[in-house]
Amino acid sequence: MSDLDPQAAKQIQAAPLPTPGTLKHRRNVAYQFVRFAALNLKMIRVIGASH
Repeated sequence: MSDLDPQAAKQIQAAPLPTPGTLKHRRNVAYQFVRFAALNLKMIRVIGASH
């Protein structure tokens, strides 16, 4: 982090870390697939409403 200015380095160090639950969801392929499918359905609904 020596390349960054001191203020940016402080902000990076102060950033919150993900909780264990968040990390579990990020690594869970089934959860990610459900989220992906839900997002796609939302997009289809929005696109369908505009046509």
